[in-house]
Amino acid sequence: MDTLISLSSGLIAGLALATPLGAIGVLLIQEGVIRGLRAGLLGAAAVATVDVVYCFAAVTAGTLAGPIVRSWTPWSQLLGGTALIALGVHGLVKSRPTREQAVDQTSNRPATALRRYSLFLGLTALNPATLVYFAAIVSGLDRVAESIPTTSTFVAGVGVASFGWQTLLVALGALLRRQTGPSFQRWTTAMGNGLIIALGAVLIGQILW
Repeated sequence: MDTLISLSSGLIAGLALATPLGAIGVLLIQEGVIRGLRAGLLGAAAVATVDVVYCFAAVTAGTLAGPIVRSWTPWSQLLGGTALIALGVHGLVKSRPTREQAVDQTSNRPATALRRYSLFLGLTALNPATLVYFAAIVSGLDRVAESIPTTSTFVAGVGVASFGWQTLLVALGALLRRQTGPSFQRWTTAMGNGLIIALGAVLIGQILW
């Protein structure tokens, strides 16, 4: 497979995975609203990191990755849903009229930056569907793993597409932050946290029902 074709395939695969707006997408928009573009990019980078790692694992492990990851169900889904609910509740409880100002003062500290990156890294990694998705894609593109250049460009394409889309979501939140006042930001924060709780409940509900 030509490296240009491999890169294009990676870009398409990365966009196809990233564009459906799920819980992580809502959280990234909220990051932009609360913390701004610069701090929110850490979340975007964390999501893209997981996508790249899972994509590389799928390319190197081939079709073996899908069944292995499926065996983690339902525990990974239960843990992910619980984490989302806890995160949403925490956001609602800690929301204050001066919350945005407090975050602005700490968002660039190394410890805070590492926590935000780790949070998005963990939440994204808890979704095994990402690895299953790439395993399915790669099984239909067997020539992706035929050489180091094609593998590298495919994975790079996925990373670029993922980070670009996640950055767009953060930028959307940052734009809302700049164009609106504190009251609107508090409203969107409450709405976002409520949606996160609902999405977490849906994940757990899918197991029980």
